[in-house]
Amino acid sequence: MAMLPDFETLPQLLSQRVQHTPTATAFFEKDPSGRWQATRWDEFDQAVQRLAGQLCAIGLRSGDRLALWMPNGVLWETIQHAAYRVGAVVVGLDLNDPADRIEEILRLCPPAVVFVDREERLQKISPKANQVFKTVITRRAEEPSTYDLGNSRRFCDELPEPAAVPPLSTVDPQTLATIIFTSGTTGRPKALSYKHSQIALAIQSIAPFFCDLPDQAHTACWLPLANPFQRMINYCAMAMNWQAFMVPAPATIMAQVAQIAPHLFAAVPRFYEKLWDGIRQKMDGLPPRTRALSHWALNIARQYHREAMMEAKPSWPLRLKQFVAERLVLAKIRAVMGPNLRYLLSGSAAMPKHLLEAFGALGWTLLEAYGISENIVPMAMNAPGAIKPGSVGRPLAPNTVRIAEDGEILVKGAGVAEDAALTPDGFLNTGDTGRLDADGFLWLTGRKCDMFKLSTGRKIIPSAIEEAIVQIESVEHCIAIGGNRKFVTALLNIPADRWEALCRQHNGSDGATGYLRNEIQRQCHHLPDYCRPVEFAVAHETFTPQAGELTANLKLRRAFVLQKYAAIIETLYQKMEN
Repeated sequence: MAMLPDFETLPQLLSQRVQHTPTATAFFEKDPSGRWQATRWDEFDQAVQRLAGQLCAIGLRSGDRLALWMPNGVLWETIQHAAYRVGAVVVGLDLNDPADRIEEILRLCPPAVVFVDREERLQKISPKANQVFKTVITRRAEEPSTYDLGNSRRFCDELPEPAAVPPLSTVDPQTLATIIFTSGTTGRPKALSYKHSQIALAIQSIAPFFCDLPDQAHTACWLPLANPFQRMINYCAMAMNWQAFMVPAPATIMAQVAQIAPHLFAAVPRFYEKLWDGIRQKMDGLPPRTRALSHWALNIARQYHREAMMEAKPSWPLRLKQFVAERLVLAKIRAVMGPNLRYLLSGSAAMPKHLLEAFGALGWTLLEAYGISENIVPMAMNAPGAIKPGSVGRPLAPNTVRIAEDGEILVKGAGVAEDAALTPDGFLNTGDTGRLDADGFLWLTGRKCDMFKLSTGRKIIPSAIEEAIVQIESVEHCIAIGGNRKFVTALLNIPADRWEALCRQHNGSDGATGYLRNEIQRQCHHLPDYCRPVEFAVAHETFTPQAGELTANLKLRRAFVLQKYAAIIETLYQKMEN
């Protein structure tokens, strides 16, 4: 069991880790042949110290901004910690962000140095945006560049000999460490600055919950490191002496996760939806007898899980059936995540209830957490031994959480960004709505800005409608619509290939439309009648971060989607009102 070191800055955290476990493995990364190669903590620290000296030699100083525009890897981590060691400020640029968002980030936060894995990325943005960089550092190109960078260009392997690095003590806890940007779900990104002391507080608030994990536990670094969610997992790995397996291409994670065999796996809800869809599709493709056995086992597991959640002792026949289901089916399904899995951690958005039930029945412990960009300390988290499925857990100790009269969640704490707008009494308006139960668990009910009123005066919380409809097979995303209208409708995202398969399955587009109409009513039967969509439209383009419909962490950019499909939505209402 790893012990949390004593630190106030990220350079101190690395120094403490190297002193305590110098020869332990810090990272695994695949070499060109596809074999996992290990990097020890002392090797990593040596690389960090050398690069820090090289950054000093090219003129990077405390307070300067350094941007990283490259995939996950040990190099990303080396550059990040070298920048911290110099006292520079790290800015992560997400590879999936569209050009306009990258340019807006550069406008808000012009960096002195940018590390980019290949020059082609720089062609994604305008020549004017490229002039922001004083120095561009890339991997060595195989062929001479024909692209005019218009600024100082260097290669990673041709940086000058290291200069003297300022003493460790010069990186003060109040030194600015990183600038992150809001996800852009409701508009343009906003820059948020965090000090070393705030990041240290976040690590010290999260890591102790996982003290039961073994020394050198495995984690997967597959979410973009530009995102604070993944970076925080890696900081906790450093604090607790875990091994981080680097996955530069997120789309390959399921092909590698069994090899990684994580003890703790962090993801956004959209990943877990796809994981569950993959499990169901694999079951549906089994021979009839095996398929029937698999569905029987899952039904037994759900019954057993429901009774256990109600704190009722399952009957001995159900316990016997659960034993058989576990041996024949459930253990084999769980093997998709490897043999070590202790905890699944979910953040960034609310987890659909049907997934919580499905994973609980499978025997996976899913810890749902809640965080916002404006607070580097997670707002709340279900923790080992303190779990209420459907809630996002109890608020973490540094946070003071209260619920406003209109249901909005407010927070105050040392982790809140200083450049965030606060109420007169020092609270941050999160924009989310929720409630605190008698046991102190926080439950999310929706986004305040997403709520709308029908022309009849009825208030609609779209998240409940959308969560029900996305359970329909083939539906990737859903947006409930109806502000100032007489009734609710829905925009369904069903990519073209799925729509074609649906049409084949139901004898054409009319049959597919009828199927969806019936399924919407079936999935929404538990909602008040005024919440049930009376009609729908379908968008067949695949929603992606690059096209702008999704954020980097796969949340819907609702305003963007509604604007993009405004004509289709207007036509839908006109047909119904005529």
